[in-house]
Amino acid sequence: MAMDEIKNRFVGKWKLYRSENFEDFLGECGVNFFVRKMAGMASPVSEISVKEGDKVHITLVTSFMTQEDCFSLGEEFDKDMRGNKMVGKPSFEDGKIIIQYTPKDPSIKPQKVTREVINGELVQTMEIGDVVCKRFMKRMDSEV
Repeated sequence: MAMDEIKNRFVGKWKLYRSENFEDFLGECGVNFFVRKMAGMASPVSEISVKEGDKVHITLVTSFMTQEDCFSLGEEFDKDMRGNKMVGKPSFEDGKIIIQYTPKDPSIKPQKVTREVINGELVQTMEIGDVVCKRFMKRMDSEV
C-alpha cells in the first residue's frame, strides 16, 4: 500500500525553485560559510524512483555533487552526511516519506527529513536541533 502511494505521488524528477532557512540549516550542520553560499545558489534536481519492488531511491544532483539514498521502508541504512556517519531509519506515515538520521558520533546532532507532496509540489522539510528548513520542488516534464 505505501509503495503504491509512493509510486503514484512521489516517483519522478523534481526541480528546486524555493528554499526557506536553508543556509541556517547548513550552518547548524557545521557546513562552512563558503560551501553554504555555494549550496544556496544551486538548483538541484531530485529524482525519486522505486526499484526491485520495494527499494526507494532518492537521488539529488547539483552542479557540484550527487547524493543518493536507497532504502526499504522500516530498514535502517548507513549514510555519510558531509563526513558524518549516520544511520537512517525510513518510514512512510500519513502520506509522507520520513527519514530519521541518527549520528554514530554522539557529539553530532540527529536530523529528520520529511518529504510530502502538497498541491502537486514536493515539499522537503529538514530539521536539526531547533532549525527547520523547507525546500520546495516542482515536477519536471518527462523530456527534461
